[in-house]
Amino acid sequence: MYKRLPQTCINSIETRTRKNTMLGSSVGKKGKNLTNDVKTIQQIINLRDDLRKTLPKLVVDGKFGAKTQSAIDQIQSSYTKKPDGRIDPYGTAIKTAWPTSYGKPTGLGIRGTDSYGAGHHGASRGSRTHDGTDYTSTPGQQVKAPLSGKVTKISKPYSSGVDAALLSGVEIVASDGTKCWVWYMQPSANIVGTIVKAGSSVIGIAKTLTNRYTSGITDHVHVRIHNRYGAKVNPTLVIK
Repeated sequence: MYKRLPQTCINSIETRTRKNTMLGSSVGKKGKNLTNDVKTIQQIINLRDDLRKTLPKLVVDGKFGAKTQSAIDQIQSSYTKKPDGRIDPYGTAIKTAWPTSYGKPTGLGIRGTDSYGAGHHGASRGSRTHDGTDYTSTPGQQVKAPLSGKVTKISKPYSSGVDAALLSGVEIVASDGTKCWVWYMQPSANIVGTIVKAGSSVIGIAKTLTNRYTSGITDHVHVRIHNRYGAKVNPTLVIK
């Protein structure tokens, strides 16, 4: 368990990191209805089977209108008798619309011990411990989202060295603010800004690490998870 930060600190953190959140501002009645946020909600509406049965598929253009509002009203009516017609960052509506969930990125097990160490969370890395979990991969295989949320940016673990440009990754942020980094893959084209579902949405293609680490390393993708306030989360406790 983590110790909750004072509210003043939380407000400061959220102000600095708002651009890397699933939803930056409110969408709906009396909301800011900024283009990128409206696109996020429109994607979610199109991906929800229950809404697709009663509403036409929306054009994901970032333009707020009656169809988007109608879908927001339906989402809120599923859990409250007094909907306000708005989806707020970290609020009940966004958490209901696209709940935080987890899934295996490669369908394979956790990397065991090799010449460069072990792949479990907390494994020794000399003067530090492993901040994440390594899931064994086969180069060329599809990598799926470990976390349901929005891909907010491309994340690169290396700035130089062998295959630095190839061993890339993404950052995913969930509706409750949970943040996940997935490394050692080639991200899918135009993936930034996309809403993804854990365990099913393809986010990239696994790459080999053997060109950079030549003394015998098991190919894998690295998954790191932090909660909304930056505290480390052991991926093996949530990815089943």
